[in-house]
Amino acid sequence: MEAEGEPPKKSIGIQITFIFYGIASLLGWNALLTKLDFFSYFLKDMKPNTTFSFLNFFLNIVFQFILIIKKDLFPLKIQLIVGIVGSILFLIGIPVSTMFLPKNEMINFIVTGGLVLLMGFINALASGSFFNYVSHFPLELIVAFSGGQGFSGIAMNVLEYIVLLSLNGEEENLIVLRAWIFFGISALILVVCLILLLYNYNSEYCRYYLSKGMEKENIPEGSLIRESQANEEEQQNIINEQTEENQIIQQNEENNGITEDKNTSSNSKSLFIILFKKIWDLDILMVYIYIVTFALFPNASLCQELFNFGIYKSNTIIIIYNTFDTIGRYLVKILPKKKIFNTIIILGRSVLLFTLVFNYYCQERLDVDLTITSILLIVNVALLALTNGIGTTLTFGIAPDIVEDEYKGPAGTSVSFFLIVGIFLGSCVNFGVERIIAMITKEKK
Repeated sequence: MEAEGEPPKKSIGIQITFIFYGIASLLGWNALLTKLDFFSYFLKDMKPNTTFSFLNFFLNIVFQFILIIKKDLFPLKIQLIVGIVGSILFLIGIPVSTMFLPKNEMINFIVTGGLVLLMGFINALASGSFFNYVSHFPLELIVAFSGGQGFSGIAMNVLEYIVLLSLNGEEENLIVLRAWIFFGISALILVVCLILLLYNYNSEYCRYYLSKGMEKENIPEGSLIRESQANEEEQQNIINEQTEENQIIQQNEENNGITEDKNTSSNSKSLFIILFKKIWDLDILMVYIYIVTFALFPNASLCQELFNFGIYKSNTIIIIYNTFDTIGRYLVKILPKKKIFNTIIILGRSVLLFTLVFNYYCQERLDVDLTITSILLIVNVALLALTNGIGTTLTFGIAPDIVEDEYKGPAGTSVSFFLIVGIFLGSCVNFGVERIIAMITKEKK
């Protein structure tokens, strides 16, 4: 597979496909997030608003790291397929576990919480693999993919609104029926994403851009990048030396019944360090983006009152967040693609750590008019989401652009890994924010 000449003409179908890729990469998590009220009904003491994000992203970090240092573990196409199929299975298994396990909440907590924990592996596979894949393509398609991630949250909440309006009521049978419809349609959306992946993966357009990163390696898709980027003569010398060494190593290991390629293992371990040296500042910025976001969303945002919206409050706040997050992702098309601009946006949003929590204090302790605090809540959530979308897309767009072609895929996976690290750390910080909120409420009483 070689990349020669001008790229094939891009069709509108490719852009739509990449939007669906973005939807698929985050739909599993967004579906759980949208149905937090459902899980809270059955698992009150589990506190899904806080524990689900912590559990889901704990093992996610581990597996994303494995994907970086063991890039040849599975071919990229297989990773993408397994990520989508796994998301479908967990989207069915987790609500079924929640609804049909014995009423003993401890047993339900262990089993359902365990499934949420294990889903972290699948989310890592879906997110990390799609970041790897999309990093090979032009910024326009990276933006389409990033926009799809925002649409994922919007689609889930619009679906929840439709289900709530169609089956309004607080009876348990209605709650269960709404969950069946919601998670069933979510799974069908992922089936559509899977079909689009299978149809487009080997298209001429996609093969062209994938080959640009693979041709210098001359190894299968999903395999590791060589550590050095010497000139052709130096590379050939290295290959010749490695070939001789590998022949000796293989012969010795065959005598001992061992077939492991030690040279590949060494390169595997060094890849993470190589990538971090190239884009360490962007990796750290990505971590900080999601520390701030998950310290405040969803828990610190959803705990506040929004006008008199009742059961529609949570989904309204979430859809506000996802709408502005998506707007931020598309604004990147007209914003400066500069590190300094990106850094200012990401660090500037730190003020929201104070303003959003202070708004809760005003609502609970100072008894400020609900209309005022509701408007301020919307402003805070909108700014949190807008800067999240801008920062994420700029960071993800800049990283592959500043590395060589054969590093683009791994750079995308690296950024995805640090995104998950940020979510996990933000979820940890959220426990502290939750304590502050609890203190405010306790002092009021």
